[in-house]
Amino acid sequence: MTTAATHTASTLLDSRPEARTFSVQDLLDGVARGNVRIPSFPRGLKWDRVNAKLLLESLYRGYPVGTLLLWETAAPAGEGRIGSLTLPAPQMDNALWVVDGQQRIVSLARILLAADPDADGFALYFDLDTADFVIPPVTGKRRDDPSRWLPMTVVLDSEKLMQWLFDHAADPGRRQRRNTAIQLGRRIREYEIPAYIVRSNDQAILRDIFNRINSAGKSLDDSDVFDALNGSRFQSRPVTIPQISSELEKLDFGRVEERILHRLLRVLLGLPVVESACSEPPRLADTEAEQAYRLTAATASQIILFLKNDAGIPHYDLLPYKQAFVTLGRFFQFHPHPSPRSRELLARWIWRGALNGAHQGDTVSTRKVLARILPGSEERSVDGMLEMVKERPSVIPNVTDRFNFRFAASKLLALALLSLEPRNLLTGDRLTAGQLMRRVPSVHDSSPLPQIFSVSPGEKEEYLQSAANRLFHPPHQGGIRRLLTGITDSSLLLSHGISTAAQQRLVAGDSAAFLKLRAEWMRPRVQSFFDRHVRWDEPDRPSIASLIIDDEAG
Repeated sequence: MTTAATHTASTLLDSRPEARTFSVQDLLDGVARGNVRIPSFPRGLKWDRVNAKLLLESLYRGYPVGTLLLWETAAPAGEGRIGSLTLPAPQMDNALWVVDGQQRIVSLARILLAADPDADGFALYFDLDTADFVIPPVTGKRRDDPSRWLPMTVVLDSEKLMQWLFDHAADPGRRQRRNTAIQLGRRIREYEIPAYIVRSNDQAILRDIFNRINSAGKSLDDSDVFDALNGSRFQSRPVTIPQISSELEKLDFGRVEERILHRLLRVLLGLPVVESACSEPPRLADTEAEQAYRLTAATASQIILFLKNDAGIPHYDLLPYKQAFVTLGRFFQFHPHPSPRSRELLARWIWRGALNGAHQGDTVSTRKVLARILPGSEERSVDGMLEMVKERPSVIPNVTDRFNFRFAASKLLALALLSLEPRNLLTGDRLTAGQLMRRVPSVHDSSPLPQIFSVSPGEKEEYLQSAANRLFHPPHQGGIRRLLTGITDSSLLLSHGISTAAQQRLVAGDSAAFLKLRAEWMRPRVQSFFDRHVRWDEPDRPSIASLIIDDEAG
């Protein structure tokens, strides 16, 4: 393995970057033909439609939108995906990879190149009366006044735009709208975006360039930099950390954070779990990089299956402390086929560390746990890990505590609620973690567990803020409380921790009494749930087989 540490401030480019401009039309034509490539390594796509709308407004008004940094290098044949777009790309020796400017180009491609004006999540229309970019208007609005709403998918091609105007705004009374549409198309298509094109095979130089470019704003994540130096150089998947994260979603465990996968990759390479500020990221040979990405994907899959099947944690967002994911990677790297007894003890390690906070994941504690995992002995490794979580917590999460899904205690309570095997209040079918965790939280509530009694921002009643006022269920337009009042099946209610007596208080509208009764019913079951997983009072001896001494070995 080589690093970029040998590069100094005196390192020079063989030739200066080429400075040029690209019209939006030429730039997106390059994207469509595969000449301009949108890799996933510089930044994960963090923009939304609001950001994209602001970019379009800037282009229309003639405002500056920043400079692009492009890297000219070889590119394999493949198929790129950008939102709703699927773009075939041929093999070429001089493709332009977007190093800085990915958010801008992806947003423009999704808005202007989409085949369907409504299908993409970034879709925009232009209101020809107010000269404003808007989300797709409802069908009724478009049907009532079709010449007012211009889909942005026809703007990039002047012939398409003229055909749309002929079909929708040919009437002489629509002249002002036609003029506005033609002006919009010209201003967007002809807008010139400045760019620097770097031609160098020295990836350390490239990293230094875009680190300097980003030093005044949001710096690149460590995983972004690692992918920039090592990813997208071979044809087999995965070739980037975001690709690993996407492929792991097939295991129905949710999306594992890229920063955690990057830390896992570093641990598997034998590097410190977190890159220090003064160190350079590793620069791997092609075969080393390919093996590292494959190993990370395979190990992450193994960790996920262990968490789901052995530890009883069915979704990534329910994992109380994420650093445990990284630590397990070192264990499975050294011991890929642990015995059933070791898996059982590892599950205890997960739960004990979650309850007593040992898995909080600061760098020092993580290094200490990793040092306990030995390549030569599975049992000694497990024993060393358990030693790190032996302290019993003075208190455990209580259903009357304030619920905040961002914190580990609330995730633990959520797992206890999920252990009741909640059922759909409308159909009676058992709900799965995958179904429940796909709910998009609101702006004011980051939890996938809806409230029974709605709580307004700033609400001071503590009992309404507790876990007793939450349950696992898909949101319902009429409200969860209304659904609960109409249930006559006591077993269905109990799958959500609601006794018949508690339901009676719910029907009466007595929120305080309802939540008190629900908390009283839940409290011993939560304690029992945690006890089943941590097993503090049971011996942590290894398997009998590991204690047997082979006579012939001596």
